[in-house]
Amino acid sequence: MQNIIVGTAGHVDHGKTCLIKALSGFDTDRLKEEKKRGITIDLGFANLPNDAGLHIGIIDVPGHEKFVKNMLAGIGGIDLVLMVIALDEGVMPQTTEHFEILKMLHIRQGILVLTKSDLVDEEWAQLVEADVEDLVQGSFLEHAPVIRVSSFTGENIDLLHDRIIQMVSDLGTRCEEPELFRLPVDRVFTTEGFGTVITGTLQEGMVQAGAEVMVYPRERPIKIRGIQSHGRKEDAAIAGQRTALNLLNVKKEDLKRGDVLAYPGSLVPSALVDVKLSIFQTSDRELKSGDRIHLNYGSAQTIAKAVLMDQDRIARGESAYAQLRFDEPVVLKRNDRFIIRFLSPVETFGGGIVLDASPCKHRRGDPQVMESLGIKEKGTDLEVMELMIKEESRNFPCAGRIAANMDLPKSRVVQLMGSLKESKRILILSDDSVIHMDHWKKISDYGEALLAEYHRENPINEGMDKEEFKSRLSEQFRIKDIRKGAALLAELVKRMVVRTQGAYVSGKDFSTTYSRELKGMLEQIGTLYARAGIEAPLTAEVADRFKDKNRARQIIADMHKNGRLIKLNPASYMDSRAYDQVLADLKGYLAVHGEISLGEFRDLCGTSRKYAVQLLEFMDKKKITKMVGDKRVLIH
Repeated sequence: MQNIIVGTAGHVDHGKTCLIKALSGFDTDRLKEEKKRGITIDLGFANLPNDAGLHIGIIDVPGHEKFVKNMLAGIGGIDLVLMVIALDEGVMPQTTEHFEILKMLHIRQGILVLTKSDLVDEEWAQLVEADVEDLVQGSFLEHAPVIRVSSFTGENIDLLHDRIIQMVSDLGTRCEEPELFRLPVDRVFTTEGFGTVITGTLQEGMVQAGAEVMVYPRERPIKIRGIQSHGRKEDAAIAGQRTALNLLNVKKEDLKRGDVLAYPGSLVPSALVDVKLSIFQTSDRELKSGDRIHLNYGSAQTIAKAVLMDQDRIARGESAYAQLRFDEPVVLKRNDRFIIRFLSPVETFGGGIVLDASPCKHRRGDPQVMESLGIKEKGTDLEVMELMIKEESRNFPCAGRIAANMDLPKSRVVQLMGSLKESKRILILSDDSVIHMDHWKKISDYGEALLAEYHRENPINEGMDKEEFKSRLSEQFRIKDIRKGAALLAELVKRMVVRTQGAYVSGKDFSTTYSRELKGMLEQIGTLYARAGIEAPLTAEVADRFKDKNRARQIIADMHKNGRLIKLNPASYMDSRAYDQVLADLKGYLAVHGEISLGEFRDLCGTSRKYAVQLLEFMDKKKITKMVGDKRVLIH
């Protein structure tokens, strides 16, 4: 079933609330002060009855200039606007202000409703109509229906009702991709027996009862207990519905107008937002770079510092790229529309569109920044995605993060990523995170250079410790997630940039090399171990014989790698030829006697108990011998 939101707009006391009551039978003024003063202060809501099988919600917004922020909390989620102008007063200040807001928010459909027709004569009505036509010329309302009505006498109310039904029937549906569920909160209250309830217009996506969602921008998890829409209990709500959600495990005081409900990970809170700002053609004010402004988006209002990227100021009818900087994170999406107002005096003077909802901080006047903002404004989805991946590569975004930034279904993001991968513009790592090939080249070049330097300093080491290599990569590229180091190393190996062996990483073509000096040390160490025979010295004692102890240890390790030494334990190595001889002697003895005691082995080797124990324990560990009682026998 199609879900449509109709909203009102217009000057205070032009009959918006009475019009809705005449259309729907429902009085949207719910506050005592509204009844007392006879004006709408906050948002009001009603349903429009119809026989067309449509769900049509109506939002009544306040017209008084003091309550424009409340008007903005409701007007952004509408599909069709009833632009209300009273015939007895004509176009007034808030008529113009609301009209400029509607244009800035890109509302595309509307009806010009001229109220209080019973209070004026035909000549006056025609003059007002002419003024209205001048106002809307060249806008989305230029060819909109113009209907005179009287909520008091009922004149043309049925005609207006039928025209609304006709127009909304031709409107398309909003994006109903479930994963894009987003609902800006415009009311929070409690009901006896149910607890906390929020209401709002479901902006996009779908949500079901029982779903676990997140309150943004604080990223607090909550669960949806129940759903109501148009006065009925529902199992699910979809884009375009006025929706009430009964929430579990959250107090009324923990929520407020302006909060946004969405699925975990689908929005990215950020204190920086890239935008294109535009000043109303009707405004007499100008915006200077660095000015603090009110920003109204969805149902929220917050304060931002507007930093113009390549201009010092913009005035009436002008536009500019800017970065909005907030004291606390906000949640917006690419292509979201918003309105800007001065702090003092509070005055609506423009608005804009979001180009990037979570950028890095920019420097003013940077040509590269201006180029990227141009792509974000006018580029194709593929071009924008490549740029975003390029800028986000340090953070290793995944498809979900990119979908959240671009306000696209994940399936579409995966499709675009496939195209970029095929054209070798991006690289998808083993953990499904993605980086741009330009960033990958920096990582690859750094990895090669890092190992080349290591091998120059350690020509006989088999390589750098894997953990150290990953740590150095992470430090160089500010990688916070240690798991990314493993994914990068795997990709470097896969692309044959480096190779791994055991716990070490080396350059793809590396082999140990000995200088004349190192060859001299190698010969000395080899002679030392050969003379020691089975009475293996401690490694530390061998290293202490040399001025460069660390290099001596490296040579010993390389001799072990190449089979010249046997590593008996963490502290000792032994000449491999001496070991082979003692092993042969042991096997010959056991072939005759079947078993051997520690003392017999000591005498066989002609050594002390200390070295005999060391050798037998090594052979036990290697599964050559095993203990049976107090003697050893051959396993194989």
